[in-house]
Amino acid sequence: MVPFEIEIEWNDVPVSLWVEQLDYLADENGLMRFDVRGDARRAVISVNIESDPEHLDFTFEAMQAEDQAFSADELLAIIKAIRDQQQHQPTPQQQRLPLNP
Repeated sequence: MVPFEIEIEWNDVPVSLWVEQLDYLADENGLMRFDVRGDARRAVISVNIESDPEHLDFTFEAMQAEDQAFSADELLAIIKAIRDQQQHQPTPQQQRLPLNP
């Protein structure tokens, strides 16, 4: 899939991360995998994109040593940014334009 950039703030410092959606569709539990890279760190995060934002169900797999992994607070900020980006992305039906308006 096509990577996209998200920006979040950690300790009042803006941080840019590259995120790539790894699954075309969510699984039967509503989870979708994303590869997150930034600041020499990387993780594969499974985010529940179908539930309400108050219920941030997720799992993650750090792709490097534990001392270089994203913290729990950083992961929550990343997940919120991914969910926000996914909610504002037009569906295929919304992307289609009428031939004769």
